[in-house]
Amino acid sequence: MIAKLKLQNERLQQLLKPKLKLLVTRWQLLQTREQQLLIAMAVFIVASVVFYSVTGLMKYNNRLSRDVENLNQFTLFSKQAANWYKVLNKVQANTFNQVNLTQAKADVAQILQVKDPDILIQDDQMTINVPNVQYNQVVTLLEQFRRSYALFPTQVNVIRQSKAGYVSFNAIFWVKQ
Repeated sequence: MIAKLKLQNERLQQLLKPKLKLLVTRWQLLQTREQQLLIAMAVFIVASVVFYSVTGLMKYNNRLSRDVENLNQFTLFSKQAANWYKVLNKVQANTFNQVNLTQAKADVAQILQVKDPDILIQDDQMTINVPNVQYNQVVTLLEQFRRSYALFPTQVNVIRQSKAGYVSFNAIFWVKQ
């Protein structure tokens, strides 16, 4: 291996020696001012190459840093989304509190201020039908069911009545018995 390298080195010297001698003789033929100009030009070219190499490497490093930061953010968001998915996947509808007919009637009667509300629980569905009630009381009732029983309506019908602020309210909730 070393012998091959020595052989290649000798061949390279044989090729470059005549060209190097020619270059040295031409350099000596130049005037001092021309030599100084060539040296200045060579220094400028070397400095330019070094400058553009360094700035290119800096830009490449900045781009890589941005890409790594974006990947880290994506990884963090993905982990958060996976955790949220796991948490949401464990949640089941209406596991907060069980609904019974008497308690639901009492809540509806208290909030909507009606004496005997029309409430029916059948086949895992609770139907509430109140013909004449204030709209803001309906919103309060829906909020109360959400907070107390974790119930969200699957179907809501609100029909405006002739009296201002009053509606006819009908809602169906999915309940677990």
